[in-house]
Order: sequence, then structure tokens, then C-alpha cells
Amino acid sequence: MKKEKSHNLWPLKITIITFLLSISINVITSILIENVSILWAFFVLVGVVLIGILFDIIGIAVTSASETPFHAKNAKGIKGAKESITLIRNAEKVSNICNDVIGDTVGIVSGGLAGAIVTIVVLNYQKIDSHMLNLILAGIVAALTVGGKAAGKGVAINKSYTIIDKAGIAIYYIKKIFAFGIKNKKDKKRKSDR
Repeated sequence: MKKEKSHNLWPLKITIITFLLSISINVITSILIENVSILWAFFVLVGVVLIGILFDIIGIAVTSASETPFHAKNAKGIKGAKESITLIRNAEKVSNICNDVIGDTVGIVSGGLAGAIVTIVVLNYQKIDSHMLNLILAGIVAALTVGGKAAGKGVAINKSYTIIDKAGIAIYYIKKIFAFGIKNKKDKKRKSDR
């Protein structure tokens, strides 16, 4: 009963997470765009598109990977194996987060970034036709996103073990970094309580 209730709350949780993530990405990219040259703005845009492609690959790989090889690695205490197993066991949610939440949010943000770049270019070079530039840049962003995801799908399915292995290792180290920060805060609090 509890698992069913938790599953029913998933759409609400993911909606809130998407909202907060979208705002965060928009704020960060807006700050970056305002403080960089046009060339760097394009790099930020390409970076955002690449993030979307990367998470799409992870989202597909997690649904096609088998957890069996990771059990042997986990039994040997190899870093990231436990995290890889957790990813595969939660494939539905991980895929939803990677493909839908991050992928769609990044898609929307990249469209907004393209519009911001067009505005910056038109303000700096008044002779440029903003409608034509907007069409070209929107076409480039769409082509890069769709083409990159199409190329990534085959890689995700054929190399799912390697991708999930690397994702598990990355999560392991991210957890260690955050656990270290939390541990330091707890240690400081204990010392101040004495």
C-alpha cells in the first residue's frame, strides 16, 4: 500500500523537481549569457544541448542494462557498483528524470538561449535580420539536439553496461563529496556543542 501511494505521488514530485530545475538552469544560463561574449554564448548553448544528449543516453542505457554484472563488482567492493545497481533497479524513475525532466527542460532552455543570443547579436549588429537569424539558430539547435539524441540511442543500447558503470562511479564520487561536506558540518557542530 505504501509503495503504491509513493508511486502515485511520483508525478507531483517530478513536477515540482522539474519546476525548480527549470528555474535554476534558466537563472544560471541567463547569468552566463549576460556576462560573456557572443562566441562564449554559443559555447554555453552547445554545452546545454550536450547535457541534454548526455542525459538522454543515460536514460536509455539504464532501461536496457542488466544489473547482473554489477552484483559481482559490488561483491568485490568496486566503487560505483552499488550505485549502478540502484540506477537499474529504479530504471523507470531514472529514465523519467534523465529523458523527460532534464532532457525536456534543457530543450526548452536551449530554445530560450537561442532567442537570447539572437537578441544580443541584433543589438550589436543592427543590419542583421533577426527573423532569419532566429530561424537559422532554432534550426541548428533542433538539428543538434535531435541528431545527437538519435546517434546517442544506438550507443546507449549497445554500450549500456559501460554507460551505467561510469554513471555509477560518478554518483559514488558525488556522494562522497557531499558526504564529506555533511561530515565536516556535523564535526563542527559537535565541537561547538562541547
